[in-house]
Amino acid sequence: MKRLLSSVAAAGLLSGCLYSSVTLPQSYFSPTEPLRGAAPDAHGEACAFEILGLIGLGDAGVDTAYKTALASSGASSLFDVRVDRTDTIVLGPIYWRRCTELTGRVAH
Repeated sequence: MKRLLSSVAAAGLLSGCLYSSVTLPQSYFSPTEPLRGAAPDAHGEACAFEILGLIGLGDAGVDTAYKTALASSGASSLFDVRVDRTDTIVLGPIYWRRCTELTGRVAH
């Protein structure tokens, strides 16, 4: 049993050790909004990265992605909002990047 557990732990540590790019759904929120024709989509993205586990820069927050989507669309609010998070890892702790992608429909 100990060997099995240590093998599973070792495999978990080594997965994505060379390269990993994974997108995970973060959340989905849709308040009631009457549809009056097709509303355009707004897209916002916020990213942060880290090098060697020593230097980390950026803001991968949902609030930053939301503000970016509002700014790019000129809307005052969004509905039918979807949030995904993408992690890219190269050579374990050498390079790591996390992006939050937000897409929502522009309220009329």
